[in-house]
Amino acid sequence: MNTQNTIVSLLLATALTAIGYTAIAEPNDHFIVRDTTDSLDEVLARVERYATEEDDWIFLSTFGLKGGEVTAVKICYLPIGEDIFAAGMHVAAMMPCGHMALYEKNGRTYMTLLHPRFMTTLNPDPNLERAVARATPAFESMLESVWR
Repeated sequence: MNTQNTIVSLLLATALTAIGYTAIAEPNDHFIVRDTTDSLDEVLARVERYATEEDDWIFLSTFGLKGGEVTAVKICYLPIGEDIFAAGMHVAAMMPCGHMALYEKNGRTYMTLLHPRFMTTLNPDPNLERAVARATPAFESMLESVWR
């Protein structure tokens, strides 16, 4: 490898590293975090009730992670499914679902929810932009109802 290629490689590696650190340093753009003194079971029951009773939502499952320290919750907002699939089957893994986790720390229950905008970060597409525009107020409404 000649000196010019080495310098270009080092500059590219430095730029990619800087981009990676920027993404890690600003996670709040893609996460919604809430906390409460209510128990994890109380919060989980409200999320399940909301997703079961609302016509546009479904409740799929909960499962423990990290030895039961974290409860993963899978809920889906169905109206954005058409937008996601219109973006291509390669993004089907995103489905119209909310990726939520609940955990307890220092006497409080915390919820972290992946913000719908993660979809357009992973795959910029007008269909996904429409999905984000439709899903964001729906998830905000769900959180207002569930999170006390």
